[in-house]
Amino acid sequence: MEKDKKDRKNKVIIGIIIISIVIILSIIFFIVDRKDKKENSLEENWENPYTEIDKNEIEYQENATIDELKEETGLTADSNLYEINTEYDGRKVLNIKTDIQYKVAFAGIIKGQAPTIEEIDTIMQENHPTENGIWIEKNSRTKLLELLKENTNSEYDINEKGYLIIKEKREQNDIDKNLERLINTNKQTIVTISNIYYEVDSVTGEIVEYPFEQLDNYQAYDQITSGDNTIIVITSNANQTLTNQEILRQWTQF
Repeated sequence: MEKDKKDRKNKVIIGIIIISIVIILSIIFFIVDRKDKKENSLEENWENPYTEIDKNEIEYQENATIDELKEETGLTADSNLYEINTEYDGRKVLNIKTDIQYKVAFAGIIKGQAPTIEEIDTIMQENHPTENGIWIEKNSRTKLLELLKENTNSEYDINEKGYLIIKEKREQNDIDKNLERLINTNKQTIVTISNIYYEVDSVTGEIVEYPFEQLDNYQAYDQITSGDNTIIVITSNANQTLTNQEILRQWTQF
């Protein structure tokens, strides 16, 4: 009799355990299933807007023109200033032509103030260096030679054409090696020391001052590149946030 009671008790316990396991598994399954549905819903909501954009927005059309993109995005500069670039997702965007940004930056360096679009070609033709190597803007030459004297082993000078030359080569440190590479390259590097340069505003087409040093005191230089030509604008380091060695090492590594 007691054995039958014990057996029944064991069966009840086993039944309770089985039911508990089934309930627990059901709850786990419900939670996982709900999570998967939620994630799938989020993915669908994330993808759907892009699917619609791909089909309907002018930015995603292969034959989109500059004027169409201007109208769509609200840009107002002269259409001749723009070029169409393609983003990683296929979207077409308008940017100011790289050669125009380069010309504006160079003309601003030579003029010492904002140039006009109409005069940049003339300034380029009359002032832009024609040889490869490192060309130093006139007002920056004395300061740059002082920086090099303090932080390099070789001796440098600037020739009558404005190019940096190695006057006496000695055991080189990292900066010396970088300078020699840039001097002997088949590309042009124009160097100026300033806290600003000029660029074309991508929305309005106006030539504006770009105060890169004010925006980031720890930025040793900024660069404007067009083809094989690069303008290096070295920070004036007005707040002394960088050492001269840091500045030289960073821009010569570009």
